[in-house]
Amino acid sequence: MEIVLIGAGRMGQGLAGRLIEEGHSLTVVDWDADKLEHISNNLDVMTLQGNGADYESLTEAGAGEADLLIAVTNDDAVNMLCCLTARKLGVKNTVARVRTMEYYRQLVFFKDELGLSLVFNPERDAAAEISRVLRTPSAAKVESFAKGRAEMVEFTVTEEMPICGLKLLKMRDRYGSGILVSAVEHDGAVLIPRGNYTLAAGDSIHVVGAPAKMSAFFKAIGTHKRSVRDVILGGGRIALYLGHELLDAGIRVKIIEEDAEHCEIIKEILPKAEVLLGDGTDPQLLEEEGIRTTDAFVALTGSDQNNIITSMFAARSGAGKVITKINQEVFRTMVGSHRLESFVTPTNIAADNIVQYVRAMQNSLDASGIESLHEIADGKAEVLEFMIRKDAPYLGVPIRSLDIRPDTLIAAIIRGNTCIIPGGDDCVKLHDSVIAVTTRFGMQRFSDIFEG
Repeated sequence: MEIVLIGAGRMGQGLAGRLIEEGHSLTVVDWDADKLEHISNNLDVMTLQGNGADYESLTEAGAGEADLLIAVTNDDAVNMLCCLTARKLGVKNTVARVRTMEYYRQLVFFKDELGLSLVFNPERDAAAEISRVLRTPSAAKVESFAKGRAEMVEFTVTEEMPICGLKLLKMRDRYGSGILVSAVEHDGAVLIPRGNYTLAAGDSIHVVGAPAKMSAFFKAIGTHKRSVRDVILGGGRIALYLGHELLDAGIRVKIIEEDAEHCEIIKEILPKAEVLLGDGTDPQLLEEEGIRTTDAFVALTGSDQNNIITSMFAARSGAGKVITKINQEVFRTMVGSHRLESFVTPTNIAADNIVQYVRAMQNSLDASGIESLHEIADGKAEVLEFMIRKDAPYLGVPIRSLDIRPDTLIAAIIRGNTCIIPGGDDCVKLHDSVIAVTTRFGMQRFSDIFEG
């Protein structure tokens, strides 16, 4: 596809890399010549220095002939204007990043009238992911599928766990048929494991199952943590969205913000939250506000370094669950050996959503298109949810008889309200949602999981 991307900042650079990997042709527009030089030196893209909302710049970038325009500058109004101008030029699909809470609420309602195909808010999406992890505090990360009927959770195996040293083929006998280890990170490599794989201490594993089955599994292996009842949040835009979700769930929320004006705004938007004016990196303040006894601590400032430092202090102090927001994945690698396990990267979440949308555009008439897409294992594997809408040769055929690629696994089948962890005799049927895990990138339809 021909795509025009407006904005070469951190979000634009990350998204450009993902779209190039998907095989698309990309033109990047930005005012900043240094950013354009950086992106062109690292990626095979065309660049244009100019105003992405300007008619002439968009015309020169080929927006009128493009299949899609994506606007991800730091200015919401510019992003909206870019999309509106591009629609006038003839582009059929537009995507805008809108971060301001008031703009986002209105645009979701008016996006069709304004000609926007997709509006996304990285902070709101990140808040939703953090909320899922807080609802399953035993996990480092939680992805939801089929409207919550299935989940994939990530956690690290320790020597104390009864699953350490256990072959996967024995998991079903010991813990039931409701869960499946679908991917394993071992010594820096990602595996789609088979039954003879033996779990080892230090393995980061990705387990699929229904939420109730997942909870029972964590209890069985002795890692179940009680539900979160109170949370300390660092300041930042995500705190507004997350605080709202948590308060609605009956969880006590304490927000530490060092800007007095922002404190007043937060108090106005979240009157039920306890909002404190102070420096969230101050150990004495964190001690005074109960960091040792809180159920969870979430670091949400704009500084990766500050978030990591405060998270390390919270983990060492005894906070029940610690979640760290980072903007650059390199920091996760640097602190990987420490006691931090739950990281959230808003740019990656947004990129997942846009890549999912782009693949859906390419296969809008396909019988088994992508419903959702998530990168896992530091971007080394993907989890895809497909909806089977039309009859196909593979329907009704036992899974053991299907020629599935060795780098791919059917992890779950959602039929009605039931999450099925499939065995060899199970089969895919019409109207099923199917969750597949793969280390092969670029799959667009369910038939891509088969050899040939």
